[in-house]
Formats: sequence, C-alpha cells, structure tokens
Amino acid sequence: MQAYSRINRISNIKYGITGFFRQNKIKIFVLIFLAVLGILTGVFTALKSGISVYNSQDYNLFVFTNGNLFSFDIFFSRMLSHITVIAVISLGSLTIFLLPFSYLIYIYRAYLIGFNCTLLIVLFGFSGIFTSIVIIIPCQIAVTFVFIVYFCIMINRAIEKRRFGYCEKPKFLKVFLIALLILTLLNVIETLLLICLNGNTILVI
Repeated sequence: MQAYSRINRISNIKYGITGFFRQNKIKIFVLIFLAVLGILTGVFTALKSGISVYNSQDYNLFVFTNGNLFSFDIFFSRMLSHITVIAVISLGSLTIFLLPFSYLIYIYRAYLIGFNCTLLIVLFGFSGIFTSIVIIIPCQIAVTFVFIVYFCIMINRAIEKRRFGYCEKPKFLKVFLIALLILTLLNVIETLLLICLNGNTILVI
C-alpha cells in the first residue's frame, strides 16, 4: 500500500511538471530566446569594449583581477543579485502592467552573464575559459532555468489577478521561498567550485 502511494505520488509530480511545461511552452520559449539574446548582446559588447589586463581597472573590474578577494563576500553579493531579480519579477506579478520591468531585469541579468564570461576569457585566457565553461556557465544555466520557471508562474499570477481580481497569497509565498532556497543552493555550489577550482577568478552576476 505504501509502495503504491509512493508511486502514485511520483506519478502526480511527473504529471504536474509535464503539464506545467506543456501549458507554458510559449512563455518558456520566449524567455529562453530573450536570455540567449541578452547573453549574445553581452558577448558582443565585451568584445567591442577593448578591455585588456592593462586597462581592466578603468572598467571597474576589481572583482576579476584581485586574487585576494574573499569568495564568500562574492557569495553574498551574488545572493543579493538573485534576490533583486526574483523581487522585481514578483512585483511584476502584482499587475500585468509591471511585467515589462520584470523582462528588463531578466534580460539585463542574461546580458551580464555573456558580458562577464567574455571578460573572463579575454582577461585570463585558458583559465577564464575553464572557469566559464566548467563552473560559471553550467551554474548560471541552472539559475536561469529557475528564473524561467519562477517567471512563468509570476506571469500566470499577473494574468490570473487581472482576470479574476485576486490570486492565492499562500501559494505565492511558497513558490517564492522554494525558488529562493534553490537559488541559495546553486549559489553555494558555484561559490565552492570557484574556491576549489579557481580561487583567483570570481564572478558576480
């Protein structure tokens, strides 16, 4: 009986996840497209900026060039960045008219991923490539995926509130806390990987 209940619970979870992605496939596609667009814009901007090791301080790149920087200081800076993004996305769910600001912060964050990863490669060569491909990009893809799922839920919440005049607050708080917990775990993983594998190259996004 317990085994059947567990299997039924797992089946319901799989069905819920599948249903979510099926119902929000257009939103997910658009958000993926915007993220790729933001990343590519950041890459091209970094390449055209003419930044090198010699003039990096002119671009306020202390965080990239100072090997004595404490990684856990960056952890809290990155966490603040994550909280800011989900806070703005959450505010967008209050009314559909605030959603453009959510899109802007989402695209800007994707832009920073492309911009900063490109700078790492330009400034640190092979070390920057290793840090970007092995650590930062996989972690940031995971973080972006969390933002996409959360963003879809908040868009649906804004539509629901506009259509019916209300939305479920307990459900919102639960989703917010779950997203924050997952982002914190991903931030811990990224920070530990940066400390263990490349302590001299720290990224703040």
